[in-house]
Amino acid sequence: MNRRRLIAVLGTSAIVALALIVGPQAVPAKKEPPPPPDYNPYPPGILPADLDSELERVRGEVNFIFQQALAEFRALPPPNLTGQPPKLQDTGFRMVQTLGKLMNYDETIPPF
Repeated sequence: MNRRRLIAVLGTSAIVALALIVGPQAVPAKKEPPPPPDYNPYPPGILPADLDSELERVRGEVNFIFQQALAEFRALPPPNLTGQPPKLQDTGFRMVQTLGKLMNYDETIPPF
């Protein structure tokens, strides 16, 4: 019985040793393809070379228009509601116009 037990232990040890040798083999890492270039629908030469400075210039103009609209909003008189149902008397058009300007030129409001 001792001999059978020894053979069983040796056989089990051999299987475990073989599993440890064969199991953790290194698998070569897959090379990821490089990311595709940024999408540019325009032919070469149409976009200016100094695109970043042009974007900053346009952002400055948009911010200037927004600041003007903000000043117009602060200068508006309080709303004058008259009638039943209430209507904005004398200032309604200017208020709606200024609100549209504020909403169109506010960079913190997403377009969608």
